[in-house]
Amino acid sequence: MKNSLKFLVCPVCKSKLQQSNTKELKCIECSRKYDIKSQIPILLPPNLEEFKVLEAEYHDHEAHHYGEINMVNSFHVTYYHQKYLKIINELKDKSVVLEVGSGDGNDAKYITKPGITIIQSDISFQMVNLAKNNKKYNPNNIYVVSDAETIPCIDNSLDVIMIVGALHHLPSPINFFKEAQRALNSNGILIIGFEPNSWPYFYIYPCIRFIKKILRLEKYTSSKHSDVSIGDSETEGFTYSNFKSFLKESNLELEQIQRIWFLFGFIHTILSIINSKLPKDKSIDLPIRVQKIIIFIDELILSIPIIRNFCWHWTLVAKKK
Repeated sequence: MKNSLKFLVCPVCKSKLQQSNTKELKCIECSRKYDIKSQIPILLPPNLEEFKVLEAEYHDHEAHHYGEINMVNSFHVTYYHQKYLKIINELKDKSVVLEVGSGDGNDAKYITKPGITIIQSDISFQMVNLAKNNKKYNPNNIYVVSDAETIPCIDNSLDVIMIVGALHHLPSPINFFKEAQRALNSNGILIIGFEPNSWPYFYIYPCIRFIKKILRLEKYTSSKHSDVSIGDSETEGFTYSNFKSFLKESNLELEQIQRIWFLFGFIHTILSIINSKLPKDKSIDLPIRVQKIIIFIDELILSIPIIRNFCWHWTLVAKKK
């Protein structure tokens, strides 16, 4: 816990924390108290809005089967994850990385560069606890329950902030961008990974819902585990213009953007629906050779102007100006 306090602050006033006892942290400025549960500080602001409470409850419930439903270890997912994780694995020693919405720690296990401190944070205690108890647990890592819109880190202290597949779960993404700008050091890097494009939410998903309703397929296609989170149900995805606006307003500069999946967007959606009905040890996937061929075709398609804007996901890398 002593190592954690070098990087963590009160999420409300951003002042230093001190450990009162084994079960509590206290802010030295505003005197707010924060619980410690299973050696994990719970640095959530008071009066958390209902949207975020529901998100935390959903992911607490889904924690133990999230990876299987979303196929996070499938080649067509990890292929793209490795591209931005390469940036982190090339950092200098003693760099500090914050992963926001880290879930069960799946991405962190691919960060192999020694000497890097990784702060894994999520609004769900169960997700953070899973990450902490992962077989590849790193004693140098820091685990914290926190809200992405009130990052509990010191100003200008982080070399990289990474958020993967979680930005669309936030009620106000711009608040996250502004917090990231505050917490990053000069030339600090922001990685936005695997965020959904807008167009499927207006065309593909309504068609799927319509077909399920007409053919009365709901009882066959609904998940045997849990329904979608409030973030997934209310998001409309992001356009390229959305990201440009977020970056401009938060004084961050776009370094690179990658468009992810075209054909694989349709395939992944169908496989996810099927896997949500199966036991987690019976989930299905395509052979890796087939996945590689589809990825190759996808990248050809997404090199075509106009059509490339119909990718299913975005990954962006930005820098603090």
